[in-house]
Amino acid sequence: MAVHQAALAVRRLGVDASVLYVHGHMSGQKAHGFERIGDRIVLRRPPPKLWKVWRWSANERVVDPRLKSLGVPAAEAMDLNTHFVLPEVWPDLGADLLRLGCANVYLWWLSVDNFPLSSLNQLAQQNLIRRCHNLCQSEYAADFARQNGATQISMLSDFIDFQEVEVPIPTRERIVDICYLPNKAIGSEVTMKRLAQDFRVVPLQNMTRAEIVDVLSNCKIFLDCGFHPGKDRVPREAALCGCLPVVRREGAARFAKDVPLPDPLFVPTETFFNPDHLRLKLEGILSDPGRFDADLNRYRAGIARERDVFEAEVKALAARSAPPAVAPRLAS
Repeated sequence: MAVHQAALAVRRLGVDASVLYVHGHMSGQKAHGFERIGDRIVLRRPPPKLWKVWRWSANERVVDPRLKSLGVPAAEAMDLNTHFVLPEVWPDLGADLLRLGCANVYLWWLSVDNFPLSSLNQLAQQNLIRRCHNLCQSEYAADFARQNGATQISMLSDFIDFQEVEVPIPTRERIVDICYLPNKAIGSEVTMKRLAQDFRVVPLQNMTRAEIVDVLSNCKIFLDCGFHPGKDRVPREAALCGCLPVVRREGAARFAKDVPLPDPLFVPTETFFNPDHLRLKLEGILSDPGRFDADLNRYRAGIARERDVFEAEVKALAARSAPPAVAPRLAS
C-alpha cells in the first residue's frame, strides 16, 4: 500500500508515476531481473519452467482491488532516466538497475529486518547502499542506513488510511483488557495462556477488518509482541481507537521519533518469557490508565498528521534538482 500511496502523491504533483508489479519475487533467487534494450529498461520474468517452482497460478499478475482502486497505472517498460524506487526487500533488483546504467535508483527502507540481512555485509549490498539514494520510513531505518555507509538519506515515511475514533471510550469502561496479534506472539504461547487466567484477553485472528476495529475500540491494552522492523501499522491503529499500545522495545520501538510513547508502555523482550513479570507490568498500567491520557492524545495527534508529513516528504523529493525529477516509477 505504501508504494501506491507514494505513486499517487507524486501524480497529484503533476509528475508521471506508475507501478511495476513484481510477483512472487524472492531476493537472491534470480527469478526476476531487469534488462536494457536501447535506452529502455524492461523486467525479465522467470521462464515458464520455473512457474511450478514459484507456485504461480494463471492469476499471478492479478492486482489487489484495493490497490487498483487508487488508479495508479502499471508499467511494463521504463526509460533509462526514470527514477526507480524499490522496497528494501529487493536489493538485487536495485543492483540490476545500477549495473544497467540507471542513475536514479532509490531503496525505500519500509523496514530494516525484512532486508536480506544474511547478505548485508557482502560487498555487493554495501556498494548498493552507498550508491543508492536511501529513503527511510523510520528513524530506525535511517540510523541503520547511516551505519552501513549510506550518504544519501531522505525520510519518506508513510501513513495509515484509518478513520480515527474521535471520542474513544474511557479506558476503565472498556470490556476487554488485552488484545494481541497471535502471529506476532509466536514463542510466548505459555505467557499468553497465563495472562488469560487473570485478564480478559482477545487474540486478533480470524476476524474481519470491522471486527478488529471493534475489539480495539473496546479494549484497554493492545499488547504488541512484534519486533518492529519499521513503524508498524497496528499500534497506530490501536491508538486511534483509544487503546493503549504496550510495545515490545525492539527495532523501531527503540527510537522515540518512531514510537513516541512513555517508558512505562514499553516492555523488554525477556519479560515476554516471564508470565508473572508481564502480569505485574500490565496490572501496573491498568491500575491508573488515566495517567497516560495526555501521552496517548499526543501520539494520536502525531498519527493524524502523518499524511501531511508524508505528502511534504514526497513533494520535497519530487522537487529535487539533482538528479532531476523526470518520471518516478515504483516497483511493487
